[in-house]
Amino acid sequence: MKYSKNILKTLLLAVFFLMVSCKTTVVSPNKPMYDNTLELYKKYSIQTKDAKTQKIEVLKVDATKIYGKNKAGEMVEIERSEVRDIKKPDVLASIAIVVAAVAAVIFVPI
Repeated sequence: MKYSKNILKTLLLAVFFLMVSCKTTVVSPNKPMYDNTLELYKKYSIQTKDAKTQKIEVLKVDATKIYGKNKAGEMVEIERSEVRDIKKPDVLASIAIVVAAVAAVIFVPI
């Protein structure tokens, strides 16, 4: 019974790590945006200077704006000068963290 509780706690912790670590910062105040920073047709989470966050699929980037489509299918235009933070999902790193956490609980004696 004690062993199954440990497994349950580990799985809950692994899911937490998966949710927390699934994004990589692409643009921040310390990492400026360049012309080739964003890949077209990829999904990003963009936070503007007024603290609004939008999850969009980037369709076009020019010198002044980022054009994309949100989950509802609406076209979104964001000024490049208003961008504060851009993050992209990083599934591979998330899976590695979850596997490491589960392996640590299984193989490390308590």
